[in-house]
Amino acid sequence: MTPVTWSRAWRDAARGFWAREEPGGHFTTSASALVADRLAAIVHEVDTRLGHPRSLAIVDIGCGDGHLLSLVRERCDGLGARARWIGVDLRPVRIDGVESVVAESPCDLAGAPWTGVVMAHEWLDEIPCDVVERDARGVDRVVLVGCDGVEMLGPSIDDDDACRSVGVDAARVRAWLRLWWPLREPGDRAEIGEPRDRAWCWMSDLVGAGTAIATDYGHVRAERDALHHHGTLSAYHAGRLTRPIPDGSMNLTAHVAVDSCAAARRGTSITLQRDEVPSSPFGQGDSAADVERYFAALRLRDPARLGGVAWLRWDV
Repeated sequence: MTPVTWSRAWRDAARGFWAREEPGGHFTTSASALVADRLAAIVHEVDTRLGHPRSLAIVDIGCGDGHLLSLVRERCDGLGARARWIGVDLRPVRIDGVESVVAESPCDLAGAPWTGVVMAHEWLDEIPCDVVERDARGVDRVVLVGCDGVEMLGPSIDDDDACRSVGVDAARVRAWLRLWWPLREPGDRAEIGEPRDRAWCWMSDLVGAGTAIATDYGHVRAERDALHHHGTLSAYHAGRLTRPIPDGSMNLTAHVAVDSCAAARRGTSITLQRDEVPSSPFGQGDSAADVERYFAALRLRDPARLGGVAWLRWDV
């Protein structure tokens, strides 16, 4: 295959991967009872703020098999028939009482904008994006990749025509890099977060009244400058972190520039998962469930791992 941009190769590979695979076979997410507790609390907060509307939609974008949505639903049974539970993914969600929408998001969704809560858990990091690298002469160039994972440096982002020939809007790339991830040294790389910014705006546009929430591994400018000189593009296969190859056999992912997303939709707040998920005191119960909850809370609040997951929130 002729090398193409990472965004194109990633999109094609992801379609094949998610047509066959389940997330649990390749990586661990923070979708859990404690996260569902917090999301359910937000659903109740929104319901109260909106005056208990006759119809309240709870929509999960990129919901997979609907596991997290079903956990939230269990904690919101008091909403009764007023609640509509909607799962959006590439494959049908087969859970009684959940409306399944088969679609590749972002896209037009019938019924939107909704009154209620639109959420996406570890979905933005799945949005394909282009990769740019600074070469030995200090020129920022689009990275091209083959289906075997072999990369080559493509056109300079200062060459609009050459970038257009590989499907890249050079002006948008230059503008985004300048604001959010300027490269400094040869070998420095960045994932262009502009498609994630548009995806977050799309999510919030799905809400007519209520709240949009996206939770994801992310970074802000200071972290990129200090820690991510070579980008964050990676892959998971059978539970192991591996070299990213866009052949459809693995989950491709890159952390989200959450500050850029927040700036794209005015009014967006950013918090961290360790602040959203409460601690679970040890010693207040001796059952296996109490002990399990205590250690689950520790994992979700660990600042070096799941506790660093960012929560984007927008209310209207």
